[in-house]
Amino acid sequence: MALSNSQLAFIDQIYANRRLDNQIVMNERLAEVEEAIPEIAKINSDIATLASDAMRSSLSGNSVDVESIKKEIQSLGEKKRALLLSGGFAADYLDEIYTCEKCHDTGFVDGKSCECRDKEIIKYLYSRSELKNILERENFSTFNYDLFSQSLVDENLGVDARTNMKNVAEYCQYFINHFDTEFDNLLFYGKAGTGKTFLINCIAKELMDTFHSVLYLSASQFFNLTADNVLNKDSSSVYKNVDLDDLKNCDLLIIDDLGTEFTTAFSETYLFEVLNERLIHQKSTIISTNLTLEEMQKRYDDRVFSRAMGYYSTFKIFGDDIRKLKKFSGGED
Repeated sequence: MALSNSQLAFIDQIYANRRLDNQIVMNERLAEVEEAIPEIAKINSDIATLASDAMRSSLSGNSVDVESIKKEIQSLGEKKRALLLSGGFAADYLDEIYTCEKCHDTGFVDGKSCECRDKEIIKYLYSRSELKNILERENFSTFNYDLFSQSLVDENLGVDARTNMKNVAEYCQYFINHFDTEFDNLLFYGKAGTGKTFLINCIAKELMDTFHSVLYLSASQFFNLTADNVLNKDSSSVYKNVDLDDLKNCDLLIIDDLGTEFTTAFSETYLFEVLNERLIHQKSTIISTNLTLEEMQKRYDDRVFSRAMGYYSTFKIFGDDIRKLKKFSGGED
């Protein structure tokens, strides 16, 4: 997982806020209890003093005093719990509050990321990609090969639509399983409605579920975003916090529907820059387009096209418009 420093800082802030919120609740509880049972304030003060004494004794190597102090603290703790019960409170009412009992809201257990932190990272990555709701319905578990015809055969490929999609999906699984060890990029091309975006979403979900940073952009969003960043314009879109470094450094960049954008020399320059930077640093990219390879070659600068053809595994997706089929689960394209 390659989160940037700013992304890691965002996750760390979640835990800082969590600890602060729990401390606020604890302070409110303490004030409530000390008002109802004033004696507990004196006990808490005595425990704090003893804890300080134990620390000094430990530093001086006096283990006998440390054990004696621990027994005093334990005795005061039992007295405090008895007072809480007699005052109508739960015995553990003033125990430390943790949202996660495993990591005590640090995010780590024995130096490793806690399960709760992993979940927060997934939530963050999903929110950054705008795919969360889509991926709940578009993933490999909902992929239906029956939607691809066995009677429709592509003469150049020599296979029917269903076999072709199974072959492509098999390669996508390989791409996912070897994502961290084998560098590759994917280019899906074919008519609209044949399942390219659905397939991309399947890949995105698998990688985000294993804590990889995935940034999904339509071609229009990509070019608008690069223009806004270069011109230092404030973006009102959900991608206003995404910068050019994110485009170049996220684990997987997805550019969907390339060819639907309004192309200028300016936009092509930044498309080339982003694709080239990602190739240099071996950051994977997936591109989908409704254009044929011949149409791509005519539309884009040779630098862009040569990178798409020379450094990408290229797959033609064909078949009926599955968006029109009743069994299709709601994905577009």
